Amino acid sequence: MRSGSPWQRVSTAAVAGAAAVAILAPAASAAPAVNGTPHAHASQAGTALPRQLTQDAYVAWLKKQHTDAAAATLKAFTKLSNLRKYIFLQQLQNRSAYAALQAQLKGGPKGFHKTVPYNKVISIARDVAITKTRGKKPATTVTFTVTQTIYNIPVTSHTVWATYQTAKGKQLKVTDSGARVTNTNGAYAIKATSSGSTHTGATAQWHGAPRVASVGKAIDKQQSVATSASVSWKAGLTTN
Repeated sequence: MRSGSPWQRVSTAAVAGAAAVAILAPAASAAPAVNGTPHAHASQAGTALPRQLTQDAYVAWLKKQHTDAAAATLKAFTKLSNLRKYIFLQQLQNRSAYAALQAQLKGGPKGFHKTVPYNKVISIARDVAITKTRGKKPATTVTFTVTQTIYNIPVTSHTVWATYQTAKGKQLKVTDSGARVTNTNGAYAIKATSSGSTHTGATAQWHGAPRVASVGKAIDKQQSVATSASVSWKAGLTTN
């Protein structure tokens, strides 16, 4: 039958590819998407990486994580249409998109929240939350988080936080700090290479190692938050 001819199959694939390109076009302020051609890279163990992240491999990887975040991503991913699943996987492997997960912020006691688009399917949420405790040693905790979502599904979230004590309007010292990453992007293995307190806040260094060859080289990031007794703060996440 004519409907099953190779020419129609090629035509259908071309239409789907054109639709994906239109959807994936980044916003004017965003960096261009990475070339989709896989490159030969090797893991730290010397074993060649898979060329790209396939749907079957991604679903299997999510199931092996045994985390609430992975379970939520898996549930949301399986509900997407086939075209959106394809685009979702392509954007997980978009090196430019993860490199663009950045922020430079400053503010006061009310904290901060803003979501900005990277392209038509990816958004970046930037949040600073401030909490206080009372008692003999009142303390303030400032938490800074930057999250990347695809079709409103969170895939990578970097957080640093610092707790400091105050007395009579003066900042005494940072008493605690930490850093965490929540990652359901199967194209990268992300971990903190270092984290700790500073005189006025906290800092962390992140390393995103490729799990598939299509993303190219590793990406390193630096994240920090600095505070004051008046609850003014500065926060940043940058790609090195």
